[in-house]
Amino acid sequence: SERAHYFDVGVTQKVAEGFNVGLDGFYKSSHSTLDEGQFGQALILSSFNYKRGEIYGGELTSSYDHGPFSAYLNAGYEWARGTQVSSAQFLFDPAELAYISNHWVFLDHDQRFTASTGVSYTWNDWKAAVDGLYGNGLRRGFANTQKNEPYETFNLSLQRRIKITEKTSIVVRFDVVNLMDKIYELRDGSGIGVGAPQFGQRRGFYGTVAFDF
Repeated sequence: SERAHYFDVGVTQKVAEGFNVGLDGFYKSSHSTLDEGQFGQALILSSFNYKRGEIYGGELTSSYDHGPFSAYLNAGYEWARGTQVSSAQFLFDPAELAYISNHWVFLDHDQRFTASTGVSYTWNDWKAAVDGLYGNGLRRGFANTQKNEPYETFNLSLQRRIKITEKTSIVVRFDVVNLMDKIYELRDGSGIGVGAPQFGQRRGFYGTVAFDF
């Protein structure tokens, strides 16, 4: 079982009416760090432990909500690594196992920078919104010593609220995910516990109808 010390500290400041900013930092030091990986071609996750693990980073948040307009912007930084595989060593290639025994390596979910942003505007019973996501790239290569290419996607939504009675209404919404139909690879099939490539979602269209009461 993993044993860990986890510390988190943050602060939020109201800058103006409807405008808030926040800053948060975290640090985790663990023994028998538990992780999962897909070793081989079978899409089954197997658990294993690093003898030591260390994860730290921070996040900057900001949001604005006043009248019909709202917006947000978040940016995160993370550093996640481990050393010395202490269980299920048979899952690893001998050369990779020997390297991890003498080096700190990045964990497979380590992504140095991540950011998200979005804006929305409400006019009478209509609401339009656009949001975006940026990722610096997950780890790849021998013992996770490399990383995949950065990626970014944008989504669009349009919503209409149809009032039925004083307390009930129907909400109709239409979404376009990955508006620019960007083809991007999250994992390329290499790295610790990554046995198959994985891609982000292509452009998709979604419609929802909800009853609000």
